[in-house]
Amino acid sequence: MEMLAEWLPRIGAILTVMMGLVGFFKPRLITDGQQIELRSPMALSEARVVFGGLHLGSGSMALALHEPLIYMTLGVAWSFGLLARFYSMVADKTSLQHSLPGIVVDAVMAALLLSGIVL
Repeated sequence: MEMLAEWLPRIGAILTVMMGLVGFFKPRLITDGQQIELRSPMALSEARVVFGGLHLGSGSMALALHEPLIYMTLGVAWSFGLLARFYSMVADKTSLQHSLPGIVVDAVMAALLLSGIVL
């Protein structure tokens, strides 16, 4: 069980880095699936920052420092992303059908990264 508690957060950090690489180098792969239109070079730059740089930087540091509090911080960040999706379903009237892929990703990532404090 101890081995699992050690590796699940690492897997979450690795997946965060992988998503960050996609967001950094190919942000349209993410934005097109989310119906986000990038109409200017600055919009593309912002997408690289939000979907690439932040994920790449946070996931990389979690792996490099291997500190439980960093994994927990990253897990809480994914949890707040999940909370934002649920809030958006109420406030913005987004459908469960359209929100479900993001809900699954955010929930799995949060669970992986927070598993070290539960297990």
